Amino acid sequence: MDQSKRVDIFEQLGRLSPKESIYDEMESSKILENVIGFVPTSDGADTNLLVANLGVHLAGRGLSVCILDANVFFPSVYKVIDCETTPKGKGLLSVLRSDKLDYREEFLKTRFKNLYLMSASLLDPLEEYLDIKEEDYERVIFQLKEIFDLVLVCIPNNPPLEFCYVSIKSCDMGFMVWTERADCPLNSSRLMQFLSSINIGVSKFANVIINNEIGVNFDKEVISEMNLKLIAEFPLVPSAIDLSLEGKVYINESSVMDKRYKKALTRLADLIEG
Repeated sequence: MDQSKRVDIFEQLGRLSPKESIYDEMESSKILENVIGFVPTSDGADTNLLVANLGVHLAGRGLSVCILDANVFFPSVYKVIDCETTPKGKGLLSVLRSDKLDYREEFLKTRFKNLYLMSASLLDPLEEYLDIKEEDYERVIFQLKEIFDLVLVCIPNNPPLEFCYVSIKSCDMGFMVWTERADCPLNSSRLMQFLSSINIGVSKFANVIINNEIGVNFDKEVISEMNLKLIAEFPLVPSAIDLSLEGKVYINESSVMDKRYKKALTRLADLIEG
């Protein structure tokens, strides 16, 4: 890296006027363990919906929040929060390719105050992400960690992919998102075994969220038997899915929120905010 030419993102942000800055008092409310990961363990986990609602909720508390959509082959968070896809070659791909960019030009600005999105473009050729180096992705996560109060990472469940295992390695806290399906325990176990085999600690991901719960006869005891901890249970709310298809976030658009959903969201947000 050519240090003489490197753009100091933090210095540049500090030169902005309060009106132009990404958020006010950037360092005043910094949360130390602020990179939080979410990895689905089965189909239908709808991690993107969960993270979008959580991000809007946390941003509403006055925290600066960036959602990092690490699912580079199938980015989807932008749809849920009513953004156009990142332009081809911009966004996440740009900052991965160069350490000299001003990140302000690469975020997707959402319509929610304090909430930003770093995402791949749906228009990017898939092969553009096949030769990304681990250290480049780690650098991007570190930069986001320094800029924002919280970074919420949507992690693809593809263990050998850098965007999976590097995300998990770089997170300060993580959650495995389950549904009421028999393959969730097995998939979680396989993921943890793989991470252990490449010397990545798994204890910070020993947290389980059950999403889209419908109340079938699912044995939750297996969670404690696997030495995992059940953190929150989100019920299936059809209107949340309906709204997401329109690019609307449930907690912001619904006139009447499901009480169980709100309680679970609040509990999760309290845990993350500390």
